[in-house]
Amino acid sequence: MAIEDSHLGLKKNTGGLWLGVFQSLAFVAPAATAASFYVVEAGILGASLPITYVIAVIGVLSAMYMNYSFSKRISHAGGYYAYVSAGFGSGVGIYASWLYLFNLLGAVSGFSILFFAGVLQPLIPVLATNPLGWIPLMFIPFLVITLLLLSGLRPSLFYTMIGGVLEVIFLVVISIIIIVKVGPGNTIIPFTFTGHSFGQVGFATVFAILGYVGVGSVITLSEEMKQPKKTVPKAILIAIGMAAGAYILSTYAFTVGWGVNNMASFASASNPGFIVVAKYGGPVALIVFIILTLNSFISNGIAEGNALSRTGFAMARDSILFPKSLSKVGKKTGAPYKVIIVEMIIVLIIALVGGIIWGPFIAAAVITTMNGASLYIVHIIANFSLPVWGKRTLKASAKQILPFAIFPLVATVVYAFAVYGVFFPFPAYPLNVASIWILVLAIGGIFVALGIWSYRKKKNLGTTGKEVETFN
Repeated sequence: MAIEDSHLGLKKNTGGLWLGVFQSLAFVAPAATAASFYVVEAGILGASLPITYVIAVIGVLSAMYMNYSFSKRISHAGGYYAYVSAGFGSGVGIYASWLYLFNLLGAVSGFSILFFAGVLQPLIPVLATNPLGWIPLMFIPFLVITLLLLSGLRPSLFYTMIGGVLEVIFLVVISIIIIVKVGPGNTIIPFTFTGHSFGQVGFATVFAILGYVGVGSVITLSEEMKQPKKTVPKAILIAIGMAAGAYILSTYAFTVGWGVNNMASFASASNPGFIVVAKYGGPVALIVFIILTLNSFISNGIAEGNALSRTGFAMARDSILFPKSLSKVGKKTGAPYKVIIVEMIIVLIIALVGGIIWGPFIAAAVITTMNGASLYIVHIIANFSLPVWGKRTLKASAKQILPFAIFPLVATVVYAFAVYGVFFPFPAYPLNVASIWILVLAIGGIFVALGIWSYRKKKNLGTTGKEVETFN
């Protein structure tokens, strides 16, 4: 059945506050993060795993001040690149769109699809010993995510809302059970650095920040939200609080539950989070956690896909990388189906190539390192864009602009710290592939942005990120 095209843009007033909250929370994906990033970070910092989530939430609270301030005045599906354009102009905005697009492509392919397959494969005996047994499994999240994205924003957000509520409740409850049962084994050690280097803490923080920063993804849905300039800022704050509670509590519980002196084996074990939950919660809790974790990867992919498709739609509308023909949306669904199809094909290729080279878990770690650092660079640029935009657009005084410059400063430092950790000390193969790829993206993006900016200027296409920008 053919999809009727609409040239009227994205559907207005599609979602409210709580759908926005769970877009953000699904992008954060607490249960999926517990089953994946915790393992990677434990391999870097051992028992100090929880402190990275404390550091990260401080940085993310600072970072969300930028999102909060911009979202009260700008509604644009391009999200971060619209914010950067508002301060620094189209050229830098195009550069931000390039990096943010690759961040989202990597997030869906690495985290949602490859980690899903990597977590599920050991649980299916007939596939567990097959080096390519993960391939049929990766099509489960790929197909569900693609179909829900094509069905429109409301169905996808309802799906993420139900799953998000259940996984946060479960993580909090099981963490409290573990902590109580551990008893005398509780200790302050997980909230110390225990002799780790500055670079090691920074590198582990890359993954911890990734566990939070998705709360800002709701900005890409601002054109479709009810009263976006009120709803979007509130959704961001609520989602941060829920994510912080779930992460800090569960990282501590998993660490003391496994044993602070045994975290090296946590990092090398297959699905250690499942082992901890089974030990302290029993078989029923284990089954529930497995189901919620697998669903969390899918919900995360839907939330990331929503952000990816809206960013791609906005880029097509602004003639950035994608042709304008991809900016059409389905008349009934309101989904930018053309750009969704193109982007999900790219996602599938990235996941397949990476998985075949390194296997699903290692490939996911490489890809998410790349996409994480790309996102942090975008955030840093947007943080600096905020005071410039305040001076240029709001005509604010130096005193009024000061919060715009100071409040995001902590986030800028934390993000720079995380990016530093990707390069120093330079990681061993294959994680060094991510470090090299980030350099290629960052440097190559400058030339891409210059080329597109020159083309747009020659064609007199106007300023990027301005089509639906409004100010209070």
